[in-house]
Amino acid sequence: MNDIGPDWVSKFHQSILELDSAVTDFGSKDQSVEDACSALVALNRAKADLGMVYDELANLVSQVMQDSPEVSLPDGSKIEKKFSSSRTGWRHKDLGSAVAGRIVDMSIDMDTGEVLSTPKEMIAQVLDFVQPSYWRIKELQKLGINPDMYCEVGDTKTSIIVRKGTS
Repeated sequence: MNDIGPDWVSKFHQSILELDSAVTDFGSKDQSVEDACSALVALNRAKADLGMVYDELANLVSQVMQDSPEVSLPDGSKIEKKFSSSRTGWRHKDLGSAVAGRIVDMSIDMDTGEVLSTPKEMIAQVLDFVQPSYWRIKELQKLGINPDMYCEVGDTKTSIIVRKGTS
């Protein structure tokens, strides 16, 4: 093994660098829309295949690690083995109500009955228990809130979605 893993990984890495060069060369020439899109579909398929190979190797590493929760490598890299369960079918309103109830309960001094937090503070505490993956831009705008005032806005990015054909 060398600096970046087994020899076969080094060869694969070299192939990626060659592919990058080929893509740059491909892009420097006039391409038809069909040729460019066909190339993207082919690369997307290769990416999916690589994902399967990666998952296979990750599964092997998990087996080799056995009960060890973490492995540190000489280069400072760490491999952590964590467990999680898939959770779907959330009852968001019920859970939100339960969390809100607990926040309200924790905001009351049990000796005096005094409410120690304002409603605004209590609502903000909900974020201690939930991590939204995104904010609904149009809904915020309906409230008259400009979401750009609450985040860093980067350059507009155009995304291309590749949907697999039948072949």
